[in-house]
Amino acid sequence: MDTVLIPTIFSIGKGVPAYSLEQAGIAQRLIQRLKLDDEDAWMLEKIYKNSNINRRYSVLPDLLIDEPGKPAIGMSARNAIYKKEAPLLAEKAAREALSNWGRPTDEITHIISVSCTGAITPGIEFKLTQALRLDPFVTRLGINMMGCFGAFKGLSVAHKIACESPKNRVLLVCTELCSLHFHLEKTLESTVIHSLFADGSGAAIVGAQPRAGEHPLFELVGEKCYAMENSQQEMTWDACDFGFDMTLSARVPGLIEQNIGAFVKALAGTDKDLHTFDWAIHPGGKAIIEATQKALKLDHSHTCSSWNVLANYGNLSSATFLYVLADLKEKGTRGKHSIGLGFGPGLSIEGILLRNMDK
Repeated sequence: MDTVLIPTIFSIGKGVPAYSLEQAGIAQRLIQRLKLDDEDAWMLEKIYKNSNINRRYSVLPDLLIDEPGKPAIGMSARNAIYKKEAPLLAEKAAREALSNWGRPTDEITHIISVSCTGAITPGIEFKLTQALRLDPFVTRLGINMMGCFGAFKGLSVAHKIACESPKNRVLLVCTELCSLHFHLEKTLESTVIHSLFADGSGAAIVGAQPRAGEHPLFELVGEKCYAMENSQQEMTWDACDFGFDMTLSARVPGLIEQNIGAFVKALAGTDKDLHTFDWAIHPGGKAIIEATQKALKLDHSHTCSSWNVLANYGNLSSATFLYVLADLKEKGTRGKHSIGLGFGPGLSIEGILLRNMDK
């Protein structure tokens, strides 16, 4: 009888830029640089204060690239920063994942890079192969422009690669420099977007049949995705002359609340008590976590890892989910299984069912 290979996450690594910025300080910089009047300044401070974010990280000294009163910086200049900084940040997260894994780097057979905030060829996966001195025969894949649920797609591919052979070990790296695309505009939508996103990289190593020295964190049990009807304009990420331009509709939390219940039942099973699971929800923003909690009848104790990551890092797009998994493992899982949920352009829901290996 053939041995059933069960894909497993063996380690997770994080990498953040050098500039650590308090949320309140970012708000004051914006007020000063935009020369906001008292009413607009009050509104901006309120949005930032209510974001539930304490700190964000950026490759830029103050999280802002454009200067008031000057032409917006073009896409080529923004992307030049991405081409320099993104591979370095990816390497930082990858090295931590490799260190936590504890096995020789020449055992890595595949490398997957996920990103949606810049364009670079050869890709980050190629540059990491050389920077980490991986085997030049390692199989490389770039997954681009998937948005906040990019890590789920990376894990899905790693899942399938791990099932092919017990020899396979996949290094997954998600790297985003969201701050390169902030635009100084006096609109409510722009202000909300500015209050959420930051820079960072997350990495994970996936394989099957643990070897000596490997310490399984989660088994990948199942996955699902769902594209909501008539929702394509609710969350978009479009290339323009001055960087990428994001649309984030106020309807997104409501749409998630309406659809998430049926989705989770399909992922976990209709007969399951959702309160017995641990939860790793992508913290796209305060309203998204709250909408998910409300629909699934969860409370803060179920989603504390998502709140912790939101508070300490903000929304790192595709990298964020790996940070939530790391926090969940550090805090200690309570049940046998965890459910991971992500949301992104489409409007799409991504889900993954995990078995907690410390239970």
